[in-house]
Amino acid sequence: MFTTILSSRSYWKSVTLLALGFIVLFSFIELLMQYQGFDFTSFIVDHIDKGKWVRYALSRIVGGLMYGMILGYHFESRKLKKNKE
Repeated sequence: MFTTILSSRSYWKSVTLLALGFIVLFSFIELLMQYQGFDFTSFIVDHIDKGKWVRYALSRIVGGLMYGMILGYHFESRKLKKNKE
């Protein structure tokens, strides 16, 4: 079942969509919580001007992919189990 899910095209499509959704939503929530609103200048100073943009981008990509792969696997396995019944 594991290899069937990983070779499925719909699995990777859902991983991509879930990862992008996670990245956008998590970054939005972090912006609101850490900077008390939409303070883009402080965000740019903290993450881009200080040279931390690579670390910031990699953390978002890795976190999004992990989230997408876990939830995508869960949804695909449920779909396969439902189709077997």
